[in-house]
Amino acid sequence: MIRWLRIAAKATVTLTFIALGVIVGLFLVANPHWVSIDVPPWLAELTPEPRVEIWLPALIAGWLVATLGLAALLLWSMYYLWRRRQYESLITRLERELTRLRNLPFVEPSPLEDLAEAPDAGAARVLAAIDRAIDADDDLPGAGVGDA
Repeated sequence: MIRWLRIAAKATVTLTFIALGVIVGLFLVANPHWVSIDVPPWLAELTPEPRVEIWLPALIAGWLVATLGLAALLLWSMYYLWRRRQYESLITRLERELTRLRNLPFVEPSPLEDLAEAPDAGAARVLAAIDRAIDADDDLPGAGVGDA
């Protein structure tokens, strides 16, 4: 549905531009003379006379270029806003996924694969001997004073 709509919109815009070009071209061919234009008061210092002769096709082409420029600016700004919303949506989704991954150890902790299922008696004896040695070393007089 969307693809068909996109194709129809592009075809409509293309045909509209072709028709506009034909109409403007025919109008410019039919009116190749000069016209007298009144200069507005705020532009009076740029021209020595209050009325200026301008070639009509150039005047129409200037208005057409200005109109197309504004239309292009409008379309570009709409496209920019659309892409920006897409990027912001992507960033929001990535932030959500990152939060989920950061909380993964709390939500789904990994199994303790490094530890044996049943305690090893030999390892327990070694750890107990180490603890007794540390306790015996701490009980010696003067332990911890000037030991470096």
